[in-house]
Formats: sequence, C-alpha cells, structure tokens
Amino acid sequence: MCDDGSTDATFDIAHKFTLQDSRMKVIKNEKNVGLAKSLNHCLEHSTGDYIMRHDGDDLMVVDRIEKQVKYMNTHECDACGSWAYLFDNNGVWGIRKLAEKPEKQTMVLGAPFIHPTVIMKRDRLLEVKGYSDNWITKQRLEDYDLWVKFFEKEFVLYNIQEALIYFREDKYSYNRKTRTFRITETRARLNACKRLKLPYFKRVLALKPLFVMMIPKRALRKYHIWKSNQQTPALNSNKANIS
Repeated sequence: MCDDGSTDATFDIAHKFTLQDSRMKVIKNEKNVGLAKSLNHCLEHSTGDYIMRHDGDDLMVVDRIEKQVKYMNTHECDACGSWAYLFDNNGVWGIRKLAEKPEKQTMVLGAPFIHPTVIMKRDRLLEVKGYSDNWITKQRLEDYDLWVKFFEKEFVLYNIQEALIYFREDKYSYNRKTRTFRITETRARLNACKRLKLPYFKRVLALKPLFVMMIPKRALRKYHIWKSNQQTPALNSNKANIS
C-alpha cells in the first residue's frame, strides 16, 4: 500500500492495519510523485508471483483473485483483465465489456484492458521495466503505455468475460476530459501505431479523440451512458450490492 504524499491521517490509519496482518506492507513517498512512480515503488517492494493494482475507491467481487489466477494458469497468459461494473454514489449504473483476446490493433481505438481489473505476472512486468514515467504517462495514460510495451513483447493477454470489479466512475466523467488530454491521447495512439508497426490505413482511426472534441458534450454524455447501460442479467442481480 503506497501513500503518495497525503496530508491527512491516511498513512497512520494504514499502518495500524499492518499491526493486525503482517502480510500488509505500507510505504510512503516523501512527496507526491505521481501514479507511475508510485506503482513502480510498490513493485520494488513486491515479492509475489502476480501483481494486481487496486485503487482505494474500487471494489472487487469476493472470488475475483482466485478466478483470475486459475484462468491465467489454464490459458497460460501473462496478463488477465475482466469486465467491470460502473458505479457511483447512486449505485451500479452500467457495465464495461472488453474483448476476450485483445490484439495490438486494439490500441488504435483504445485500451485492451480496464487497468484496475488486471492481474499480471510479476516477472513479465519487470521484463518491461515496470511503468514508464514520460509525457504520455503523466497525462493519466500510464496503463496505455504499459499495454503497448506488452504488445511489443508479444505477451499473451486475455480478459475474463464477466465483471469482477466495481469500478467507480460517475456518468459525467467522460465529459471532463480536457482538450489537452484529447490531444495527448491522440499523440499517444499515433505513437503506439508506430511502435507496433500497424498499417498506415488503420492509423487514421487514432485520430478519434480529435473528432470526439467536436461532438456536443450533451450528446457525448448520452452516448456514453447508453453504451455502458447495455446490461446483462449479472449486472441486474448485483445492483443491490453497492450503496
């Protein structure tokens, strides 16, 4: 557990839990260094065979880790993600689904994983030297850059076709992506196309964030909510689990 320069009692509260369970480690950055460096700091202190990044405001289903590790052993994959329930203070409002076997062409239009759902083999993560700290990752794209490195190494990637976490995201978050972020996102996608040697005719699709900027925010929000509300019976049965 990493405290990235908090100014409240977070570290003290977390430290008390280590007295109850010796398996928990709490580390503290001297100052706020950002997500990429904090994740690498945790990686340096890790000792397990698998790495799972989990944010403080997300929730996971009870058997999530067991299911993913079994799936990784069965499919001999290097990293495994899943779908995710989307929830806010009013409860579950949608679900996000991804392809079971993502390919490198996925990077043109988006990411192959929902970052908090992923479990990775530690040796594979070390092989690519962890998370990069560069102009891309400083714009909340540290996971996107990591997936590019995974594809460059031709790692085996899978997504379990069920939701195993509750990912905190309100219905209006999509609207809050700034113009600067959209431009950086486009540059990151074009950079990924070059690194992964994708055909030039496909690289045109990497310009999607620039076109999104021209869509009225109200229409964009409605589409985002509609897309995330394509429900399954599993989603309906889990709505009561979040309050």
